[in-house]
Amino acid sequence: MRVWPVAKLTLLQGVKERFFIGMLVAELLLLAASYYLSQLAPGDSVKVAMDFALSFVTLLVAFFAAAFTTATLFKDLNEKFVYLVLSRPVSRSDYLGGKLLGIFLTLLLFLVISYALTGIAFIVYSWLIPLYTPHPVLLGRLLLFFLELFFMSVLLASFTVFISLLFTSQTLALAVAVLGFFAGLELSAVKEIVNGSPFVSAFNRAVVNAVYYFYPNFSLFDFKSAVVHLGVEVHSPFFLLTALYSLLYSGALFLASTFLFSRREL
Repeated sequence: MRVWPVAKLTLLQGVKERFFIGMLVAELLLLAASYYLSQLAPGDSVKVAMDFALSFVTLLVAFFAAAFTTATLFKDLNEKFVYLVLSRPVSRSDYLGGKLLGIFLTLLLFLVISYALTGIAFIVYSWLIPLYTPHPVLLGRLLLFFLELFFMSVLLASFTVFISLLFTSQTLALAVAVLGFFAGLELSAVKEIVNGSPFVSAFNRAVVNAVYYFYPNFSLFDFKSAVVHLGVEVHSPFFLLTALYSLLYSGALFLASTFLFSRREL
C-alpha cells in the first residue's frame, strides 16, 4: 500500500516529537490538579476529582489532535518533504491518506497511554480520599470513554486537515480548528435553547437546525457522565452510531480535503 510508508513515518515523527511527551506530562499535572481541586468541593470528592480529570483529558486530547495535525502538515509543506514524497509513484490522495492514517495511529497511541495514566489516577483517588462508602472505579467504562475520545479525535483530525488546506498560516489554521471544536461541543445545547424559545424566529431556528445536522457535532462523543455517575445506563448502539458518524463524516472530509489538496499549488 502506498499510504502505509507515509503513515509509518508520520507515526514515528509524532512519537519522537517533544510535543508528544510534553502533552503526556501536562496530562499528569492535570490529573494531579484534579485531586487537589476536588478537595475544595463538598460531597463525593472522588466523583468531583474524576469529573475534573475527564474534562481536562477531553480538552487535552482535542488540543493534541488539532495541534499535532496542523504541525505535521505544515512541517511537510514548509520543509518541502511533500515534494520528495510526490516525486515518487505516490499520488496526492495517497499522501494525504497516509498522513491521516499516521495521525490516527499517533492519536491511538496517545490515548492508550492516557487511558493507563487516567486509570491509575482514579485508583489513587479512591485510595487517598476517605469515604464511608467507597466509590468504585469501573475501568471498563473508562475504556469506553477513551474509545469515544478516539472517534472524536479522528473526526477532529479530519476536520483540522480540511481547515489546514484552506489557510497558509499554521497558527490561523490551529486557531480556527480549536474554535470549530468548541463550536461543535455546544451544538446540542444551542439547538435545545433555540427550539425551546418562543422568541426565536422560524428562519433562525431553521438555520440553527441546519447547522446542527451538517456541522461536526463533537458533543455526541461525551461519555463522561456514565463514567462518573454509575447510575447512568450504557447502551451498546450508542457506540456503534457515534463510531459510524465519525467514520462517515471523516470520510466526507477526506474527500473534500483531497479535492482541495489536488488543486493547491505546492
